[in-house]
Amino acid sequence: MNIQITLEAKKIFLGWFLDRFQLKRRESMWILNYLLNHDIVLNKVHFVEAVDKTPRGMMMSTTEMNSEAFLFYKNGTVFSDPEQAFHEVRLNWQEEMYIELVFLNPWKSAEYLTVLEDNPYYKWNETISMQLVEEVELALETLSLTERKQNTLHQIDLSLEKEDRERFIQLSKQLKEIEEDLKNEQKKPNH
Repeated sequence: MNIQITLEAKKIFLGWFLDRFQLKRRESMWILNYLLNHDIVLNKVHFVEAVDKTPRGMMMSTTEMNSEAFLFYKNGTVFSDPEQAFHEVRLNWQEEMYIELVFLNPWKSAEYLTVLEDNPYYKWNETISMQLVEEVELALETLSLTERKQNTLHQIDLSLEKEDRERFIQLSKQLKEIEEDLKNEQKKPNH
């Protein structure tokens, strides 16, 4: 479900943001002020995360963050010149524009959460879901191997008690294979 963010909410957010944060590039502030004062352009702006996945977007950072100061993405090409991006915004005001603002503790800000939209070009929940499935599968495989190892050790003990040399040798080989499989599971990236 895509909820339309009102122009008023975007203006309140931009005013709040510009009052509280200092951007690494002064041109970034000029762009945000331009948007704040041009409703027709601001109506086409969407505040998202992972702006690099969009066909047309800008990422701006505040001074306390370790990310790039400014990046402009247009159809797979990345530019770092805010003036070029500003020119693009003014010329193509009728096109959708995606903006990612990188600042301290964004998720603790009600103002930011009010205007934050799902990025239609990047589904974070699908990425997380796939990672979670892989982690669960690895955990289950490790658990299964651990149980097989415990069972094999028990069978080895029984073969020793019964003095069954052939069974002992067979189970010892099986134990080595299980331990090798366990080692390989632990080398996988999610462990």
